[in-house]
Amino acid sequence: MGQVQTKEFSLLCWNIFGLDNHFLRERTLAICELVKEKKPDVVYFQEVIPATWDTIKHELGAEYSMYRHETVRCHYFHNLMVRNGSAVVLAKEGVTADMFPGTGQGRHLLKAPTTFNDIRIQFMTSHLESLPTDREERKKQLKSCFDIMKELEKTSMVTIFGGDLNLEDSELDEIGGKPENIRDAWEVCGSDKNHELTWHTDNPTRRIDRMYYCPGDGKLQPTSLELVGKDKLVKCGVLPSDHYGLFIKFQIQGPAQT
Repeated sequence: MGQVQTKEFSLLCWNIFGLDNHFLRERTLAICELVKEKKPDVVYFQEVIPATWDTIKHELGAEYSMYRHETVRCHYFHNLMVRNGSAVVLAKEGVTADMFPGTGQGRHLLKAPTTFNDIRIQFMTSHLESLPTDREERKKQLKSCFDIMKELEKTSMVTIFGGDLNLEDSELDEIGGKPENIRDAWEVCGSDKNHELTWHTDNPTRRIDRMYYCPGDGKLQPTSLELVGKDKLVKCGVLPSDHYGLFIKFQIQGPAQT
């Protein structure tokens, strides 16, 4: 009998508030320590700047393969990381980036095709257009991501898309809601009110950080979702970010492969 394959992997998604210089290094180090503790297989960070990127590479570069896309239109960016030695294995074509054609903030979609045991998964992350006045562009960006997920569903490929989407429920409604078979991980995990609101951490009022997935052949489901980053740093008394992070576990449903 062959070795039993692992049935579970985890994903961390977090806007790490790189635009605030207040205790920036201390906060970034605390976020890196949480990554070391939880060991997510895949990480989506948003609002990364060159200084925090250097810290992340120094602290986590030995444990993770890291990918970003540089843009001249914005001084901050998002990135995608895959843990070395994870059962989530990046495909040969590697990570690619698609610019949103109407963006005014350099916004784009990172796409990482992978395999997890015998399941093909495309991980996708973005930081959608931010301002209230960007409502129409943000809806276009979200719809284009959903369209990609639906196209890949035709090939039985699982997709997991999330990030700081800056999304209002009304904006989702205005594009017709979630397409058929695209699911909200927070809803599937029970819509726990204690793990709902992600911003602003001083007084959380909005769920702008979200994770959507399309299960493809139906084998993969989220089993838990928790908000992280709720504890203040001991030395400086601040939270790691103005956003809480999403830490999500996914599991293959059905018998393990042997």
